[in-house]
Amino acid sequence: MLKFRKLKIKTKLILVVLLTSSIGLVLSGAGVIAYDRVKQKSILAEELSILARVIAERSAAALSFRDKPRAHDNLASLLVRNSIQIACMYDSAGAVFTEVRRSDQSRFSCPEKPQDSGEYFSENFLEVYQSIRLNGVQIGTVLVLTDLKDLDYRLRRQMLASLGVLALSLIVAFLMTRRLQKAIYGPIVQLGNAAKKITEHNNFSIRAHKLNDDEIGDAIDAFNAMLGKIEQDKEELTRLAYYDPLTRLANRRMFSERLVFALENARRSGEQMGLIFLDLDKFKVINDELGHDIGDLLLKAAAKRLESSIPETATAFRLGGDEFTVLQVGATEKSMTETAEKILQSFGEPLILAGKQLSISSSIGIAISDGHDNVSSIMKSADVALYRAKDAGRSNYKFFHRA
Repeated sequence: MLKFRKLKIKTKLILVVLLTSSIGLVLSGAGVIAYDRVKQKSILAEELSILARVIAERSAAALSFRDKPRAHDNLASLLVRNSIQIACMYDSAGAVFTEVRRSDQSRFSCPEKPQDSGEYFSENFLEVYQSIRLNGVQIGTVLVLTDLKDLDYRLRRQMLASLGVLALSLIVAFLMTRRLQKAIYGPIVQLGNAAKKITEHNNFSIRAHKLNDDEIGDAIDAFNAMLGKIEQDKEELTRLAYYDPLTRLANRRMFSERLVFALENARRSGEQMGLIFLDLDKFKVINDELGHDIGDLLLKAAAKRLESSIPETATAFRLGGDEFTVLQVGATEKSMTETAEKILQSFGEPLILAGKQLSISSSIGIAISDGHDNVSSIMKSADVALYRAKDAGRSNYKFFHRA
């Protein structure tokens, strides 16, 4: 049983089909042969009874006149049938009147007394007793003894034919199973391959293809539905892990990863990358005086204006509180100046929040790197530039220049 569990599905299918087919064919063949044997024995008994009756009717006159030669000739006509081994005729007293036998069957002899009319089967022989009557009075008995070799021979040939049918049926079942098994185990293998590919690539967008509208097809639908839910949950987890829930901007975690990538890309490509640090002027005062709800609305509005004012080569991030950053690839001092001025311009328009008109401005620090900085140094440079902008007054930007 343990070895069977280790077999491949297609091998199991073939074994199951062949085993069930074999059992079904063997049982049906055995039933047919057993029934046929009973039927053939009944037919043989009926045939011999007819022969014995004919001999009895033909021998009534010979027995009544004690004409042994004629009675012997009547019995000898039975030996035309090869299966008959001995035939006996008894008189009214139950004594053997005459008998015939095959020359090679000296081991058979007539029983001392006849039995009542009828058919009697032993292990390998059939004895048929038939009364001889004259004018309605029993004057003797005829015994016909035949072996069952012909019957057994027919049954053996039938068994051989049944075995041939069994072998042919198994071959046909095997060939049909080979062709049909793909429709059964193919979807299962395909489902396993899809699961393996998902595991290897950690890609939950992969789907298993449904081939049949059966239980396996239902399992594939359930599997794909599960993948869809996992993919949805993964996207939600990614969003929670990499995006700020208030402003929908990328968060500090994504900023750290993008900054490392931008520095490496600048070092390889030779293009410069720009980093902007900005915060909102007097945000703490607004948040404390008007409340956190107004402060949150202000942050969301600031994030929208920030995103709308930066070029396609730049990405905005919220680090926390009122601190925002912008990463820009292919940066020059000119392009970074244009980006900073657009940000200040977009922040210059007043905001209407909860029925209140608020003015918003920001201070911006800018650092440009050719990729030979590390994360810490480029962030420190942008931070220094930000404080210089604050010292210079509101709604201002400054570049970091090394001395």
